[in-house]
Amino acid sequence: MKHKQSLLFIFLLLCSSSFAQNKDAIASAKVINTVNAKSHLSFLASDELRGREAGTADGDKAAQYIADYYKKIGVKGAVNGAYMQTVTAKRVLLNESVKVGGMSFKPVVDFFNMPASVSLSGYDIKADTILFAGFGVIDEGLQPYNDFQDHEVTGKVVMLLGAGPRDAAFSFQQKIGYLSFHKAKAVLLVEPIVDRKSDGLMQHLSGDQMLLEGSQELASMDKMIQGMPVIYIGQKVADALLNAAKTDLVTLRKKLMDSNKPFPFLFKTNFSAQASRALQTVNPVNVLGYIAGTDPVLKDEVLLLSAHYDHLGINRYTVGDSINNGADDNGSGTSGMLLIADAFMEAIKAGKGPKRSILFMAATGEEKGLLGSSWYVNHPVMSLDKTIANLNVDMIGRTDTLPHPDINYIYIIGADRLSNDLDRVVKQTNSDYTKLELDERYNVRNDPFQLYYRSDHYNFAKQGIPVTFYFGGFHGDYHRPSDEFDKIDFELLCKRAQLIFYTAWELANAPTRPIVDKKIDK
Repeated sequence: MKHKQSLLFIFLLLCSSSFAQNKDAIASAKVINTVNAKSHLSFLASDELRGREAGTADGDKAAQYIADYYKKIGVKGAVNGAYMQTVTAKRVLLNESVKVGGMSFKPVVDFFNMPASVSLSGYDIKADTILFAGFGVIDEGLQPYNDFQDHEVTGKVVMLLGAGPRDAAFSFQQKIGYLSFHKAKAVLLVEPIVDRKSDGLMQHLSGDQMLLEGSQELASMDKMIQGMPVIYIGQKVADALLNAAKTDLVTLRKKLMDSNKPFPFLFKTNFSAQASRALQTVNPVNVLGYIAGTDPVLKDEVLLLSAHYDHLGINRYTVGDSINNGADDNGSGTSGMLLIADAFMEAIKAGKGPKRSILFMAATGEEKGLLGSSWYVNHPVMSLDKTIANLNVDMIGRTDTLPHPDINYIYIIGADRLSNDLDRVVKQTNSDYTKLELDERYNVRNDPFQLYYRSDHYNFAKQGIPVTFYFGGFHGDYHRPSDEFDKIDFELLCKRAQLIFYTAWELANAPTRPIVDKKIDK
């Protein structure tokens, strides 16, 4: 009898497991395949689009491709019937120069200013002496250390090296705050990133900043200016300056590291720097497609899927390939979202459309500070109160170098931050359908990369909308021109996109929306 009961239990368990899979969802997901993925990404990551930078004609071409595809497959425009939601932003433009003696240096190539550190009135600095102050550290601990020693900094141009010993005791903010408080004329910060010409972070740190029209950041921009320019310089500028002191950057850095002792000194030079700032209005767009729900009651609720479609554009300081094609970041996520839209339209053709409505947002300006999603939550086309969740997709076409059992993994971030219900659906769906490794190492509160706050989902989480961020991980081509089409694993991209589709299917057809049972984490 017990043997028969055991067999019956196993039979029921197997039935229940198979019933968890929805045959209509599986049939619809067949369009999420490598042929279709390659078709989208071959255009989005092509040289023709020149890196799809937000606020440029190249970014607009990518947006038009997405809108045209929505229309082709029958996804409706969500902006009063149109697809484009215009975002109004200000691009910060800098005019900057640095000279040592009679030698002029190139902005971004040899030095750069943080846009927010240049006031509208700009600056014009001249100096015949500079104070070299090592790493700019003051540590009053058990072994006192002071890179300034008895040197006065008021009215001086101060030259500092980037991160070094004891920085944990005296942060970058404290260094700059100390020099600003003591009224230094300017800071020349030797930053290795200036010399890593292929590093896309330069695009962020130099004069490519955008701020939303009407944003608090734009309104308070000049209030944030400390009145003391901070100019980031590379080795070329540093050595030109130090030549007058009969030394160079490598020698000084080695001496500081070997001795672990400060040795500030003044040296004579002929230095000048100027910078001015202007604001240019730009109008990138979010591309919004809409599928109406089929249930008379639930159709008023909406599930939001998002992926940012634009990227960094052209690296104007590189030699050779200068186009940031962004095949993985985020051509892969954008292609995945289009494939998911395809799958839902296949379901509609079969008479199995989603009960809730679905909004597909190809977001602009994620690389510029989550601009498109920030604009959307302040200008929503559908009620945020009726938005049940956001599934955000970024970089799903590659693997990283961190340890995994195999390549069949994806990072999930934020699923449990606001809603235990959403977390359960995300994990149960994967268990029922795709069985990928759901890696949550970036979801911990002390994640050093703080990825929960760094993509478009976060703007929805701040509104109390449950979110899940799907991410494939960092790799050596991140934010570099080498992030190319031919490095994408299309089978893996499709597996991940299918997981997100199945999760969207479950959420769109569930009898109840995910309950928000945790506090908003801002």
